[in-house]
Amino acid sequence: MSSLLVYLAPLAMFLVLMVATPDVLSRTGIMSLLVLSAVLGIAAVGQTWAVMIAGIDLSIPATIGMANVLLTTLYAKGWSFGEIVVLLLVLSILIGMANGVLSSIFGLHPLVVSLGVASVVTGGVLISVDGNTGGDVPGFITNAVSPRGSVLGLPLPAALVVWVLVAVVVVLVERRTVIGRQIFALGSNVTAARLALARPMLVRVFVYSAGAICASAAGVLLAGFSGGASVDIGAAYLFSTITAVVVGGTSLLGGAGGYARTIAGVLVTTEFTTLLIGFSVGPNMQQVMLGIAILVLITVYGRDRHVAHRL
Repeated sequence: MSSLLVYLAPLAMFLVLMVATPDVLSRTGIMSLLVLSAVLGIAAVGQTWAVMIAGIDLSIPATIGMANVLLTTLYAKGWSFGEIVVLLLVLSILIGMANGVLSSIFGLHPLVVSLGVASVVTGGVLISVDGNTGGDVPGFITNAVSPRGSVLGLPLPAALVVWVLVAVVVVLVERRTVIGRQIFALGSNVTAARLALARPMLVRVFVYSAGAICASAAGVLLAGFSGGASVDIGAAYLFSTITAVVVGGTSLLGGAGGYARTIAGVLVTTEFTTLLIGFSVGPNMQQVMLGIAILVLITVYGRDRHVAHRL
């Protein structure tokens, strides 16, 4: 799939959605679509970078659930939002370090490591709250994900503004920084990356820590939708983040792609899911359809030679 087709795909899917469900043309409908895309887009940062270094991050759903539960339970106990944010940042960095260090030192595939880390995170959260996941959500978080929300007088939900800021930072890191170039290099060829003075463990720790921080941010935003919490609230984001990355055209073999493409993939994935909901397709069948989309695109992209073989 060429770059042009990747960036035209969201527009094409929106036209299909517009014909099938005309209600999406209302301001509330469009803003709802963008807010859902914002949450998925923020969660997909880590998956994008993990795939770019020829890995994958299965701990994203658990990290989302962790942030979701800790926000509501600790806020109800009197913690300030700032204190909770600091705690989530520390825990997210620890999760990223565990994924990056373990996969580097022991030579384990990130799929295995991140799956194990996900189990530890979920179990640890449930133990810390004694299985009670109820609590309170700060009002401004609820407003942040409201389609009718505004920021500084602008009729834009705060979640959307946050996504735009995150996207700008992520793309700049990819294209204008040393660590960004090392992410591409590590995914292309580990040996060549080492010879170019890249430190694989440091890059992996950075990638998985950034991904965990973004997943935690998505978990915080998700609390605003329901007003409650669930340790499993991030489960659906495993398939959807991978789908967004694959639809965007980032190579599953690593070394190619980027978050700009994932943004297009996020919009297509959200529009496609919204279309399925419009046709009364249930959550289980939605997962089936997303799975089929992933398989089809993997088959198409799998025909391309890995970057290392083209050097």
